[in-house]
Amino acid sequence: MFSQKSANLPPFHVMEVLERAQELECAGKNIIHLEIGEPDFPTAPHICNAALDALKAGETKYTHSLGLPQLREAVAEYYNLRFGLDINPQQVVITSGTSPALLLLFMCLLEQGDEVVMSNPYYACYPNFVKYLGGKPVFEYTHEDAGFSLEPEGVARKITDRTKAILINSPSIPPAV
Repeated sequence: MFSQKSANLPPFHVMEVLERAQELECAGKNIIHLEIGEPDFPTAPHICNAALDALKAGETKYTHSLGLPQLREAVAEYYNLRFGLDINPQQVVITSGTSPALLLLFMCLLEQGDEVVMSNPYYACYPNFVKYLGGKPVFEYTHEDAGFSLEPEGVARKITDRTKAILINSPSIPPAV
């Protein structure tokens, strides 16, 4: 199993790998991207068409700051039915993706010096969110032979009195095998 740590390489950022791969592509090299987890297929036509229809209908204004009320209601209803919960749509926040949601969560949870245990490899933005907010990412290395899954014993060894969260990145990056 390759890792920066075991290969004694200087640390590199996954976005640096992406930028270098893009440079090589521009130079005519055939590159298979394994760095950021972006799909290798185009957006489905029905999604593109729905987006175009929304734009043509003038749906180009700001939404409610917590997300479209109808979508928040649908999410609450789904979780209430599926899991037998009692979630009010006012408790639901819609974001433009996982990264903004995690940034909001960490803003609520973290204070200076707090720790977040997360897997390594990891999605490039997550440690930066923690650091930006004064926290410290604590990495638990995962391995291919275990499907890049966090092992409970390894995570338990990383927990201290400063641990505020354990980030379980699923589906994982790289994808579990």
